[in-house]
Amino acid sequence: MLKRVNTKRILTLAITLMFLNSQTALAQTSFFEVKEPPRAAEYIYRSSQKESLISVQLLGAVKNPGIYYIPPQTDLLKLVTLAGGSEDAELSEVLVRKGDPAQKGVYELDLNKLMKSTSDVKPFKLAQDDFVYIPKREPWISNDVSRSITIVSLIATIILTSVLIEKNSNK
Repeated sequence: MLKRVNTKRILTLAITLMFLNSQTALAQTSFFEVKEPPRAAEYIYRSSQKESLISVQLLGAVKNPGIYYIPPQTDLLKLVTLAGGSEDAELSEVLVRKGDPAQKGVYELDLNKLMKSTSDVKPFKLAQDDFVYIPKREPWISNDVSRSITIVSLIATIILTSVLIEKNSNK
């Protein structure tokens, strides 16, 4: 016994499959895009030819990470400026490992406070072989959670669309 085929149901199924296919293609391009990290390099900054320089390593969320040869007593804000600024960085959690045996240790600095401070705050000076790491700001929602929300909303959209089409076709 053959049943009469409901054309609206077939149309709904076809639209749903096209929508799913387009969403899958969109998800593959945005979620799985791999971006190559910037390459570290060496940079030299001096105001005169005879000026002695110190080496400082700057890594993390800056435009130009690498080894910087800078004048002694250069402060941290100047180094970040020389590196082209930060890129989506967590400036309140900058780590500096001092290479100088007299100041050995790891310091966590808040660059936001340093930038907003008045002249009475002493700038953080860098020394030979210091290591500076500026962490990347973590997103509010991870990629996995975002992917799960997208899938759940897609399924809910499909179910609600089919319910509405079915409800309107019975009238």
